[in-house]
Amino acid sequence: MNILVIDDDDRVRSLLRDILRMGGHQVIEAQDGELGIQYLEKKIPVDLVLTDLGMPLRNGWEVARWIKMRSPELPVVLITGWGESLDEEKVKEAGVDLIISKPFEVQEILNTVDLLAKVVKRALS
Repeated sequence: MNILVIDDDDRVRSLLRDILRMGGHQVIEAQDGELGIQYLEKKIPVDLVLTDLGMPLRNGWEVARWIKMRSPELPVVLITGWGESLDEEKVKEAGVDLIISKPFEVQEILNTVDLLAKVVKRALS
């Protein structure tokens, strides 16, 4: 899969990149929501977006809403340290497909991506 990783924390973004590449995926990195949206506006092929929630310029809610308005079929996974305290309505309203809480496990990332890859594959066939 081609995966866009959006996170303003260089260490988290690099860790996600390394995990996803280890799983055989292609990774595009953006250090904030605005840059992530710019990549998508350029029509760079993306099968999945992993985005942090708390970021400058555009936060994860704004990124998810922007994506779902233009590409409702593109899965968006929110990665956040606030996972347990998120309002379920806000999650639905933003169009977030899944939430991964920080700190995350390597296998949790790979399992989530594999699950979404199967869903995307089924939707395309």
